[in-house]
Amino acid sequence: MKPLLFKVPAIEDRTFRVEQDNFPHFYGLLHFHPEIQLTLIQEGEGTLIVGDKIDRFGRNDVLLLGSNLPHVLRSDPDYFAPESTRRSVAISVLFRAEHLEPTVLNLPETRHLQLFLRESQHGVRLRCGEGHPLTEKFESLPTQRPIEQFLTLLSILDYLSTCADREVISATAFTHPQRPEDHQRLERVFSFILENYHASITLEDVASMANLTPGAFCRFFRQHTRKTFLTLLNEVRIEHACRYLRESKQTISQIAFSCGYTNLSNFNRQFKGITGMAPGEYIRSYNRTPIG
Repeated sequence: MKPLLFKVPAIEDRTFRVEQDNFPHFYGLLHFHPEIQLTLIQEGEGTLIVGDKIDRFGRNDVLLLGSNLPHVLRSDPDYFAPESTRRSVAISVLFRAEHLEPTVLNLPETRHLQLFLRESQHGVRLRCGEGHPLTEKFESLPTQRPIEQFLTLLSILDYLSTCADREVISATAFTHPQRPEDHQRLERVFSFILENYHASITLEDVASMANLTPGAFCRFFRQHTRKTFLTLLNEVRIEHACRYLRESKQTISQIAFSCGYTNLSNFNRQFKGITGMAPGEYIRSYNRTPIG
């Protein structure tokens, strides 16, 4: 398996790169790159992993992911079905802070952006609604001239830096990549859990995926994720349970079973520990949330 240091193609005589993705699903491997990534999700949903955080991503999410911050946008399983017509669409700007900080971001008018980019080491998200002014800025990028794209990039960063609704995603900042073989092990483990969360998974199973003994795996996993394997597994299962509670007509017991829990009381306990509310409360809270 090749290293998960992602190589972003450079553009000659440019300090940034604008990309448009339109695929059946997003790139599904845990990876990192030295470029800062600023992304608008136009279509698609799934599991978001950024640093030590597991969550959902969806339409109109704006993400700012710092240099060498491990991340993956793992599209939901139905995006991988052969008959699927769903698409994963995004606009991204990739740039290196060292190209901007000594010059453009060192001006009195832009110095606040240099401070804001330090926050990107944890990952930043803003959930935008339909017709949000920030999504309109992103959508104008592909057809703009390079100087216009650059001004739009600064404008988006300025908006995010002053927006009280932005969220810091990961509790842990990653300033240096670890060994490629460590990323390979983590990617195998994350992929295995995301694909098999609904089944019985043991510590021995995931340790085998990482080619480590259970004891060595526990130390390795805590060192690189700041959490235990069981904590991660429960977070993945509850993240999927939240989606099923919002979107399906199954009972709570059926959802608990479909997410890998064989004991309803354990499911309820884990659900409340992670979300802060019982499954029934979660459904009522979601149904009360205004749309739009």
